[in-house]
Amino acid sequence: NHVNNICSTWGTQHFKTFDGDVFQFPGLCEYNLVKDCRESEKKFSVHIRREENDGNITIRYVVVTISENTFNLTKTEVTENGNPVTLPHYSGGVKVEESTFYIRLRATKVGIIVMWNREDAVMVEVSNGYKNQTCGLCGDFNGVPVYDEFMDNGFKVTPIELGIKHRVHLPNDECKDPPVKDESKTNVSHSCKQTICEKIFNGDSWSSCTSLISAEAFIKACVVDMCACNNGTSDFCVCSTMSEFSRQCSHAGEQPPDWRRPDFCGKQCPYNMQYEESAFPCMDTCTHQDTRLVCEDHKTDGCFCPPGTVFDDISERGCIPLSECQCKHDDIYDSGEVYHHEKKNCTCSEGKWECETFETPATCAVEEGLHFTTFDGTTYTFHGNCLYTLAKVESKDGVSPNFTIRAQLGQCGGTKFDICLKALKIHLGVDNVSKIQMLVFTFSQQYLQITHNWLCLSTGINVYI
Repeated sequence: NHVNNICSTWGTQHFKTFDGDVFQFPGLCEYNLVKDCRESEKKFSVHIRREENDGNITIRYVVVTISENTFNLTKTEVTENGNPVTLPHYSGGVKVEESTFYIRLRATKVGIIVMWNREDAVMVEVSNGYKNQTCGLCGDFNGVPVYDEFMDNGFKVTPIELGIKHRVHLPNDECKDPPVKDESKTNVSHSCKQTICEKIFNGDSWSSCTSLISAEAFIKACVVDMCACNNGTSDFCVCSTMSEFSRQCSHAGEQPPDWRRPDFCGKQCPYNMQYEESAFPCMDTCTHQDTRLVCEDHKTDGCFCPPGTVFDDISERGCIPLSECQCKHDDIYDSGEVYHHEKKNCTCSEGKWECETFETPATCAVEEGLHFTTFDGTTYTFHGNCLYTLAKVESKDGVSPNFTIRAQLGQCGGTKFDICLKALKIHLGVDNVSKIQMLVFTFSQQYLQITHNWLCLSTGINVYI
């Protein structure tokens, strides 16, 4: 249950403070939703601004400042310090990402999460370290309702006055705050609306939620919505507050009911995904198949893959069985296809590479007594007249033999530049007591003489003469 760490706003004018107060403020200017108000350091602030289009009121933008960086979230783009960014975006300990319905900004070290549904609802979650340290429309997070948001030196503060107090004054902004009204004249009972809203929130399907969260404030918000609604269908008017109540239920640790219908506050999901009212947002994909096992995020509403499937984040085919997951290495490989790379053959299996390593022999060569090729393929010419070490290998596993190959080079023609391979000596260490076996090849113009002190064993060394 982390509901007391949550502040939110939804609909046309509803707000819920960290301390649980629900109030209405219909301002359309930019307002401070919440900020760190400590004198020593101010780590964050969150501003919002609503707008009206054709009678519909939604949130125009959200501005989040983390230390020195400012993130501006709009319905069409996200910018950091004025520069557009592509999501997901990571910068200075801040992660900004999007899902089907939400843009989410998370600053783990600062201790704040901001979520916006790109329409009417913004949620801010802060860590317990900010208790009694915040200010704005979200309140002071002191755990006490009303105090001190709606009290000032013993006098009651109205929601309109609270909202105006936290307006952000921008240069050349001609926006006007809503007029201050006498609350006693605005709290008019709308009996028919009240009855409809009570019937909705006090129904049996919401009983698990109302056992933890008082529905009274949300019933009042529902009445305000219905009385101000311009839509002809009353069902549509309650969607926003019911959605918020469902989110609050998830924050409180309960599972809200599946209350939506296609003709009542329905949600459409892309691909073959399914809408869930409350589920862990970490979704397994073809490239990240264990995301849910390490998920630390709270449950939320959204679109998710059906059980037994993962999201195809390689070819964007929606939700598929794990067995159909592809692999990517420059190109895309279907399950069962093989990628050949140097000393490995890798087979794509359920989105993961299964690789087999095979050895290719390394070759060193001496030709005509003076032309050398190293194991790495480097070639050079050397006129020698002595005994030289061609290769020396010491076993690293205690099983493979130690060996040394030496070549006797010397003059064999009329000039000093006529060099021949006179002899080849192979020294083989058989065991840990360094018992040495040696095979000597001696060359002359007429014959090859082999002198050996040799046991029959497999060495993994091939000599071609």
